[in-house]
Amino acid sequence: MLTGISTASLFGRYDTEDSVKFLADSGVDVAEVSLSTFSEYEPEFAELLARRKGGMKIHSVHSLSTQFEPQLFNASERVRKDAEKIFRRVLECGRIMGAGYYTFHGAMRLKAIKYNYDFDKIGATLNRLSDIAAEYGIKLAYENVHWCWFSEPEYFTEIGKRCPDVCATLDVKQAIQSGGDVYSFLAAMRSRLATVHLCDCVGVETALPGRGGFDFAGFIGALKREGVDAPLILEAYSKDYADVKELITAYEYIKGLAE
Repeated sequence: MLTGISTASLFGRYDTEDSVKFLADSGVDVAEVSLSTFSEYEPEFAELLARRKGGMKIHSVHSLSTQFEPQLFNASERVRKDAEKIFRRVLECGRIMGAGYYTFHGAMRLKAIKYNYDFDKIGATLNRLSDIAAEYGIKLAYENVHWCWFSEPEYFTEIGKRCPDVCATLDVKQAIQSGGDVYSFLAAMRSRLATVHLCDCVGVETALPGRGGFDFAGFIGALKREGVDAPLILEAYSKDYADVKELITAYEYIKGLAE
């Protein structure tokens, strides 16, 4: 079970290209690259990241999803096609870096109401996006996010029935912030699980692993019992630590549990 860090954990500390180099120089085994803006969705930028990663494996690519992912589900064909152009640019960046997965947020829940989802329609859209991703040698890994459509385990259960090629990203902090049980999300994802995002919580506030109340040893043990071999990617926020050395210490803590 590989252990890694998302460049999102360094957002605001380093630019993305410097984040990749820092993680590689720190001996991190695997990373998720979080691209943050349109100028980073370019092949030339991805080639720079590919050079800076050295021998570190890039497992997955992530975008600033609010910029275009909700529009992939828009009722307007023109809107969808424009969003798909950006989607393809991110996929091409992932291909250049050698990523196997695209961490996907999808559409957002913008109103404090109960959403009634048309799963057949959503499933058809996800299958189309999955087919597009496959053109680049990448799989879609749908992530649970408390402010997005996929905020409850039952949502992915329905998606799984309709989308045989869509994988999953389990985000521990997002599960906690949604008010759900992390293990319920794990049960819904099971064999589809491609990536695990790790971050601790104090209440609903984020913290580095080991500084909150989540039992990472028990959780990693549960993953192993389920036969999950997905990378454990530390995805914290820069506010969660004072010095980048603390981030590496948290990574080593998780790596020790995984081993």
